[in-house]
Amino acid sequence: MDKPKKEPATLNQDQDSKLCLNCGFPNRKTDAQCMYCRTSLVEDNGLFNWIRQTYYVLRWRWQLKQKRDNLESKTPVYRSFGFFVLGVVLSGVGIFVFTTAMSQNSFSSGLIALLLIGYGAVTLKTLFSSK
Repeated sequence: MDKPKKEPATLNQDQDSKLCLNCGFPNRKTDAQCMYCRTSLVEDNGLFNWIRQTYYVLRWRWQLKQKRDNLESKTPVYRSFGFFVLGVVLSGVGIFVFTTAMSQNSFSSGLIALLLIGYGAVTLKTLFSSK
């Protein structure tokens, strides 16, 4: 008799932990304070507690946005300079090989030259195009 295939377990919607609004550390549901930053985890009703939780959520969103903006920041100057030099060198070598191929009537050298010019142009276009 074949063993029945295991059915995928449904995800339990009830989480065993809750995140601290101050630092994001996972805590047990029974904890009254965050184990990392000692911030109160008790959810009280009231205006002051609502303001505090709203502040923590907005601060967390702002920090997340700052991290995302830093990841999308501009490339360093030395990297851009390296791509510029690479594009100019590829294009220059391509032009040189192309002129040599034209003077020697060499079809294969001409194709390689066009490939080098193309790589150089794409490198420079990628460097100067805005995303």
